This record gives sequence, structure tokens and C-alpha cells, in this order.
Amino acid sequence: MPKSVLELIDFISSGKPVHGLVNIRSRTIYNLPIDEQAAVRDALTFGHVNFILFRRFSDSRSSQIAAYVIDNTDYHLDEKTLAELHRQVWLYGMAPLLYVAWPSRIDVLSCARGPDFWKAENEECRYVPAKRFEVDTLKTAGAISDELKRFTASRLTAGTFWEDPCNRELANHAKSAHQLLIQAIVEADNELDGKNNQTLRRLLLLMVLIKYLEDRKVFPNEGWFGNYHKGARCFFEVLQGCEPEEVYRLLAALEQKFNGDIFALPQGGRQRLTKKALYHFAELVEAKTFNKQRYLWGQYSFEHLPVEVISHLYQRFVKGGHGAVYTPPFLATLLLDHAMPYNNLTGGERVLDPACGSGIFLTGAFRRLVNVWRSRHNWQRPDVKTLKEILRKSIYGVEFDQDAVHLTAFSLSLAVCDALQPDVIWRELKFDPLHKTNLFEGDFFDVLYDSRQNKGNFLTEGFDIVIGNPPFESMLTDAGKKIDLLAKKEDPKRGALPDKQAAYLFLEQALNLLRSNGRLCLIQPSGLLYNRNAQVFRYVIHRKCKVDSILDFTSIRKLYDEADPKTVAVLVHANKPSVDHWINHLTFRRTVSVHERICFEIDYYDHHRISQAQAETDPYVWRTNLLGGGRLIEISQRLRSLRTLIEYIEQQRGWDYGEGFIVGSGKLPAPFITGKRFLPTAALTTSGIDETKLSVVAEDGFDSPRNKDRFTSPLVLVKELDMLPVAFCDKGFIAYRNQIVGIHAPASQASELCKLYDNFKRNLSVYRFSCAINSTRFLVGKATSILKHDIDTLPYPEDMSDLSFSFWEEALCDDVLQYMTDYARLGQNSALLKNAASLDDLQAYSNMFLRMLGSIYDNLKVADPIFLDGFICQPFYFGKQPNLSWIGKGTVDDLRKLIYNEERHKYLRTIRLLRFYSGNVILIVKPDRLRYWIRSTAIRDADETLIDLYRQGY
Repeated sequence: MPKSVLELIDFISSGKPVHGLVNIRSRTIYNLPIDEQAAVRDALTFGHVNFILFRRFSDSRSSQIAAYVIDNTDYHLDEKTLAELHRQVWLYGMAPLLYVAWPSRIDVLSCARGPDFWKAENEECRYVPAKRFEVDTLKTAGAISDELKRFTASRLTAGTFWEDPCNRELANHAKSAHQLLIQAIVEADNELDGKNNQTLRRLLLLMVLIKYLEDRKVFPNEGWFGNYHKGARCFFEVLQGCEPEEVYRLLAALEQKFNGDIFALPQGGRQRLTKKALYHFAELVEAKTFNKQRYLWGQYSFEHLPVEVISHLYQRFVKGGHGAVYTPPFLATLLLDHAMPYNNLTGGERVLDPACGSGIFLTGAFRRLVNVWRSRHNWQRPDVKTLKEILRKSIYGVEFDQDAVHLTAFSLSLAVCDALQPDVIWRELKFDPLHKTNLFEGDFFDVLYDSRQNKGNFLTEGFDIVIGNPPFESMLTDAGKKIDLLAKKEDPKRGALPDKQAAYLFLEQALNLLRSNGRLCLIQPSGLLYNRNAQVFRYVIHRKCKVDSILDFTSIRKLYDEADPKTVAVLVHANKPSVDHWINHLTFRRTVSVHERICFEIDYYDHHRISQAQAETDPYVWRTNLLGGGRLIEISQRLRSLRTLIEYIEQQRGWDYGEGFIVGSGKLPAPFITGKRFLPTAALTTSGIDETKLSVVAEDGFDSPRNKDRFTSPLVLVKELDMLPVAFCDKGFIAYRNQIVGIHAPASQASELCKLYDNFKRNLSVYRFSCAINSTRFLVGKATSILKHDIDTLPYPEDMSDLSFSFWEEALCDDVLQYMTDYARLGQNSALLKNAASLDDLQAYSNMFLRMLGSIYDNLKVADPIFLDGFICQPFYFGKQPNLSWIGKGTVDDLRKLIYNEERHKYLRTIRLLRFYSGNVILIVKPDRLRYWIRSTAIRDADETLIDLYRQGY
């Protein structure tokens, strides 16, 4: 163990590896959880990896590989060998960083961006560390450089490493190995016109499968390919021979060898496989390069490629139609962690994906069941019979797209191969046909309808796990309509299916397939939580089953490749909820880790608990959680209890209220609008009306012209935008479009309208805040626009003082408007994550914390903050300042020992928050980003601290 070097970055402490650093050749690996043991066995295949640094979580998530560590203190590896190892780990794509410890330096290599090891044309791999730290130059008066501190184990295991803007250059998902491979294959398919040439598309996908088998050394020797083309040492060289009969004979031999139709060409493919087509294919594939390297075939080894990545690659070829949006591997892993946590698996679970796409969930589920089997058999590899039995008894999928069914079979076949030794694959493996036994082509609702009509099929036995990403389509198939009709008859309270959304019907009906204690995890449109018209349906779901967790990805943009739906995942247990049931609502954010596909982050302030009663009755609780949760729901409820703006307007005689005109197809004349003064939507700003942008209405036909009063002064105009631009207009007639809402009063009531305008302006921040927490569109439907309904329901009480806020309500209002709306939209590009908390920010936080608790504990005081390893430690104390070794200047080592105690540190790793109580001291430890130190977090921290102190008898 390279103690002296790795001590500098806290990989070892007091002579021992820190928690999470695992020697992969130690006997202690048998004490690791299943997910870590599986990762260890993958790492062993590289030969030279010595340690894995795991980021461990206290919830159900599998540990994340934070880094591989190489002990090269004896120089047993030269730079050429390390460069090749770097390439292999980069291709593997599961370890973002590679640390190499030399006798007097530490090198850090990035495996999460483009290949640093290829720099010049046709050059061999070079050893190119992203960072190099020489020990002799690191120590300055006993202190370690700030740059080296960025690379400590504590930052990696807490997840703060990737939040540091200085480290962002070390990851670039668009240039990662898996993404470049997918890009190359998709480009090749486009150039082959694979959509219209299924033979060449199938050949391209077979090339991936066969190259995987080649790189796994499944074929008995290089000479095997020479049986089909003289001198050929690999499949690609057979293709380069451009002899269709040779290629066909090779594929036929593999089909016979493995007894599977996955090697077959499409019907009529033999006739279409011409010399010209093969020449074009081989030339194109060979030309795929990165920095002039023939990486697609010559440089891109599939030996360590996770089969889920190949499944994800296959998804690209069944896109489009039927509302399908395919799931990225790191999202599939997260959902599998929640639906199939290793510590809950028996190994015999029956798993269904009702819309399986190319099989990414089924492949992941199969691998988990295989790992469970291996963990109970001393981690030996299962034989072919055992693997087939697991597959046959446990894995089921339905898919509308025929090509997707074939690709799922591809993916599962690769997963079987992945679990076997190469010689066993060649000697013993014969694939069983999965079509119509485990994989079913067709409409899921057709299959379900047959099952419900007592036509026994594979659905009848039920499932322990239902998981998947059903199509988002506001149109039901004929079978879907029949199932929907049956559902309404069985439960009249359920009502109509919102938006005729097929994904909702998948959710509702899949619940009926769960066995006792079964679990379901389906991705859904975020409208399930946030749309008004889904409220009744959501109520029925909450009453029907026990919703354990909602994983909310609404704030994350571009989570899916080439599509940007806003989604949530619903995790459900089959049994009905108790009255005192609580639901976890996890609001994931756009962090660097998510953007670069490294890991989903969830911190304390994004983990919300919702009572069963709230979930059933309050549709706004989800939205307030999106903006920070805590006490926001109380303010939301209070504002909603007041008289609304539309209620006030309707009480006035002769007033007109509504949106401006709609041109549309322009069939209705409106001479009272045409040729009149026109206010473009953009001309209504937060400063009022920009007179320089006024023009004249040119249109003479309208879909909805409204009425003349709607555009006649006196008017109050409000724009449907989150900033609520508002203006008072008393200059005759002015037309405007339907993105502006107008309030007209008769001239005799102009003073009342003016009073409304003054009240609106005076309480503008309250109204903007009300839109933020009670809107049905802003942030979840559109980034900044709102609906007329949101303006309708603005609070306009009889006594305007009811809109006054207490000090803590003002703080929440300010934080939502200044920070949280941008945080929900921009994530890692918002001020909350870009900036570290300043001393002024910490003072504002501490003042709020003291004020919240001051009425009960008037002797509570604040001490100076301490900055440590990307964290801020903020002490508070009761009465006299304590004499503790870890408070004050020069106490970093003692403080580090305190917070990196394993029991305490797990909270920093998982929820990014530690509250520690010792004597008369409260210590709050959180990352240094501003996100954790605004006043609204002080309010929530104070609330939780009060509960902690009460439980301790204070």
C-alpha cells in the first residue's frame, strides 16, 4: 500500500484505508455487499487495478465507483502499460477517474471525457495524466496545496468533487467512450440508410455482437474466421472480402452453433447482401475514426463494455413512433436500485417490462438475479443451464415494435454470454428462442385484455417486479380503449383517463399484475404530479396501492437522448396504504454529475416526506417541494385560502376580464380590432409598456376576437410570464394577443381599477411568489410562462394586510424568487451551485437559524465557520463558548476525525448534511455551495434541530 503518497489525499488515514477504499485482492471482499463484490470482479479483469474507491449511500442505491487506484510505487508498470490500462478503463466507462500512485507523485487520469491517450494521427496510446502532483512540491510549511485538496477521497465519497467548477473539465459525456461508440454506430447506420436497408442494419448490429464475442475471446482461435475467408483473423476481415456467400456461411454457422435466430439476416437478406453492398459496408465501417484512429473496429475493444450499454445502443434503432423515449443506462440503474435493491432480492423474482424497448431494464434485472445467484455460490460462474433457467423463469417483456423485440433478445443473449467463461460459451452455449416464450411482440393492452378474458397467458401468474418506461402518447390503441373502458366500469370514481395518456394506463393496469408484496417502478410524464386534470386519477392511484417513493426528474433537462420530456418515476408496493403512511418525494436536480451521466445526486433538502392525506388531497405539495419544500406548503395553503383575483373581479359590475385576441386560422372579422393600436406581447415589460414598439393590428380575420370592452381603457394588463409584467392603460383603445390578460372597468369605476393596479404593484413579489408555488405551468410545463388560471387564482383578499408575511415567510419568498426558480430551471448553471457561500451568506444563514430558535433558546450563539475539504462546518453553542479541540483556528485535523467517523460520514455521502450535538454545541456540516447556506435552509435546519433537541430532552 503506497501509504506516504495516498495519505496526502486522505485515501488512507492513521495507516488504514479510509471507508470506501477496497483492496480488490483482499479476502475481506467476501464481506462486501453484492453490488460492490460484482464491481470488484469487474475490476479484477483489468489485471492491474489494486483498489476501488466506492461512494457508499445509506439508502437503497448501489455503491458508485468513484475511482480506481493503481499502486505503482515499485514501478512494476511502465507508462505504455498504464496508457493501455487507461484505454481499457475509459472503454469500460464505469470508473470516472483513475489514480496512479508512484513513489513520489500521484497521477490522476480522466476516464469520463474524450480519450486523452490519443493525441496524434496513428499514434499508439500515450500516458497522459489529467493532473500530476509531485510530493516534493506539495508540502509547503506542512500544508497540502489547495489544488491537491480537490482530489481527496473525502470529496469523491461525498460527491462534492464534481460540484467544484475547477473539476468540471475532467468529465464530458458527449466525448465519453460509450457515447462515441453509439455516435459512430448511428452515423454508420445513417450512411448505410439502415432505416430502408434492414439487411445492412442487421449486419451492423451483428458486427457489434460478433466483435463482443471476439474481444471476449469466445472463438477458439483466429484461424476460425479463415474457414470462411482465406487468411481472415476476425469478422471484419471476412466482411472486407466482399463475398456475400462467405458472410452468409459464417452467420449460418453461428446460427447453427448457438441454436439462435439472433444471427439470422432479415427475410430476403441473403439476396440483398451483394458484393457492392458489402464493399460499401466495409469501407464505411473502416473509415469511422477518432483523431484518425480506426476506433470503431481496430481500436474499440468490447471486452469490458457493459452489456447495458450495448442495449442502450440498440435503442437508437427502434426510436420514433408510439411515444417511445428510451432510457439512458445510468437512469435505468437508479430505478433498478429502487425497485430491485440487492438486499431485498431472493433471486427468484418474476420481472416484467410491459414496454421493454431494446431491453435495458430486463438486461439489468437479469444481471442482478445472476449476481444474487453468484453471491450464494461463492461467486462462481453459473453454468449454461442455470442461466437459462433464471432467464426462462424470471424475465418477461412486451414490446409493440418488432425490431425492438429482436434487439431485446440480442441484449439478453449478450447478458448470458457476459456471465460465462469464453470457452464455455463456445463449447456449451445454445440460445433458446425467447420470442413468444419470454418476449412478446404486440400491444401490451391486447395481451392484458386476453388475460382478463380468461385466455390464460404469461401475465396470469403475476409478477414480483414490474419496471419500465412506457410510451408517452396522448392517444390509446384500440386495445387500450377497451382496457380503459373496463377500468371506468370497475371504478366509476376513477373517471376519464387524463389526456388519454397511454403511460397512465400502463401504470394503472400494471398494478393489477403485482403479486402480494410486489413492487412496481414506471417512468411517467411529470403531469401525473403537476397537471390539474390528473388530480382525480392520482387520487385513485394513491388509494389503490402504497406509493413508496416518487423520483422527480422534472428539473433535469435533456435527461433522455434526443428528447426532453419532463418525467417522474413512481415506485409502488402492491399492498394498500395505511392512514399514517408517508411517501418519499425525491426532487433530483441538474447537477454536473447528472449532466455528465456520472451519478444522480440527492441531498437532504431534496428529500421530502408527504403524508398519505396530503398526497390524496393537496395537489400543490409536489410543486412546493420542487422549490424547497418544508414550510412552503403552509404558505401555499394560506394564500389559496384567500379570496382570488377572479372572485373579486366577478363581484364588480360591468367589468370585463380575459386574454387578448387569437388570430389562428382567421375566419371571424373584427373591425373593432383591425387597424387599431396594437401592443405586441414583447412590448409589455417589467418597466411597463414600451411605447416605441406599439404598432397597428394588420390582421382582418380572427379565431377568437373577444369583445370591444376587452381592449378599451381603463385597463390593467398582465403578461402571462413569471415576472408578471403589469401596466395601467388609460389611453383609449389598445389591442393585444392572448399572452396578455386584460382587466377592463367602466370609466365610472376607473378609481377602483386604479386601486387594484396599485395593490398589484405593491404586492408584486407576493404575487410572483404565489405563481411560483401555486402555478400549474411555470417550471413544470414551460420554463417561465404561466397560464391565465394562475393569474385568476392570485390572492386578492378583502383585507390586503392578509398578504403581509412574517420574517420567515419573507425569507422563503425571497429565496424562492432569487434562487430556487433558477435552481429548478438551470441546476448546475444557477448561482446556488456555481457559487460557494461567502461569509456574508453564512452570517445571514446563522442569523436566521438563531432567530428561528431564539424564542425558545435565548442563549444560543454562533461561532466562526470552519472550511474543510469542500465543506463548511458551522458551530453554534449554548451559553459560554466551549473549550473543544475541534472549534477554533488550527483545529482541522481534530474536526476531520470527528466528521469522518463512519456513522456520521454516511450522512454527508448520502444527504450532504450532518448535524452533530456535543455538550452545549450544535455543529452543522454541509458542502460549501451556496445552495446549502441560504436562509430557507436555515429555517428547515432550525425546524429539524428543534425536533432533535426535543427528543434529547431539551
